[in-house]
Amino acid sequence: MPPVLSVIIPTRNERDNISPLLGALRSALAGLEYEVLFVDDSVDGTDRLLAASAETDPAMTVIHRQPGHGSRPELANAVVEGFARSRGEAVGVCDADLQHPPALLPVMLRRLEETGAEVVVASRYLPGGGHPGLGPIRKIISYISRLVAWALLRAARRSTDPLSGFFLVRRSVFDGVALRPMGFKILLEILARGRYTQIAEVPYVFGERAGGRTKAGVRQGLNLLHHLVILTASNPTDARLWKFLMVGSSGVVVNIIAFWILTQVAGVYYFYAGIIAGLLATGSNFILNNAFTWADKRQSAVSGFFQRMGKYYAATWAGMIVYLVLLRALAHLGMVPMLANLIAVGAGGLLNYLMHNLWTWREQGVGG
Repeated sequence: MPPVLSVIIPTRNERDNISPLLGALRSALAGLEYEVLFVDDSVDGTDRLLAASAETDPAMTVIHRQPGHGSRPELANAVVEGFARSRGEAVGVCDADLQHPPALLPVMLRRLEETGAEVVVASRYLPGGGHPGLGPIRKIISYISRLVAWALLRAARRSTDPLSGFFLVRRSVFDGVALRPMGFKILLEILARGRYTQIAEVPYVFGERAGGRTKAGVRQGLNLLHHLVILTASNPTDARLWKFLMVGSSGVVVNIIAFWILTQVAGVYYFYAGIIAGLLATGSNFILNNAFTWADKRQSAVSGFFQRMGKYYAATWAGMIVYLVLLRALAHLGMVPMLANLIAVGAGGLLNYLMHNLWTWREQGVGG
């Protein structure tokens, strides 16, 4: 008879954490029908420690992937391999460094059963949750990454923590689904491609790493960005992003041309030129977005049209404030006005897009 719960734990050079992790898992899962699958890419002897424990624990399976034999030593791909080997109706994913508390697994399983949801996410951003295990820089990067994921993917907005690595899913969510994750963030792939209708969440505290070194770095950040772009481009509900970017690019051209004419030809002071150039670009973007990007949602009623226009300008001017503040600050610091303008346009445009996607054009019923 298959176990009720399968727990997949990807490991890469986690030798110092194996003993306390196994103790925590056995204590947390006592009384449940379960299996634990370690998908290991280690070169520090972690696989030998796991294999020795598996000899006396029938609930434990070790899948050691030899480097250079077709396996990809990335956490998300290790999880997909674990999915394929698991047998439980509910399948959980947990890190090996004890920053994900194994004691929460039974709580997540009960939440899955009580709510009827297909996905349960352990969230750092619910009341009662937290992330003291992240340093100040990683906290900022995590927060920004979450905002970007929300902005790019509608599916990501269904969770308060779409980048969580600690979650539980029913087998039906991924069974028969072609998952093509990159890097660390397998939950994003599941939210975007999986089969589910309801998500539940539980708060948790992302603790300090018990031992070893974190695998997070610049490469993983680039993988996340690449993954988001692929998911966005392949999902029809998010395809309008590219239209928005095209319209935004045209607005940048309008802004730069107007700014150059005003400062270089008309002799207008750069700060006032920035205001005028921003107004012209905003008007151009609104007309094109209304006719092109969100053509399927154009308002036929005059009241609806002006309501959306009001939201559009309110959101746009939040980005405009950022643009103007940066333009003035960078120029005051001695930066060439044209370069200062380009940087300010980029920062203001990013905030502009986030607000339009999450507020101005937000569809009813999509959480976040």
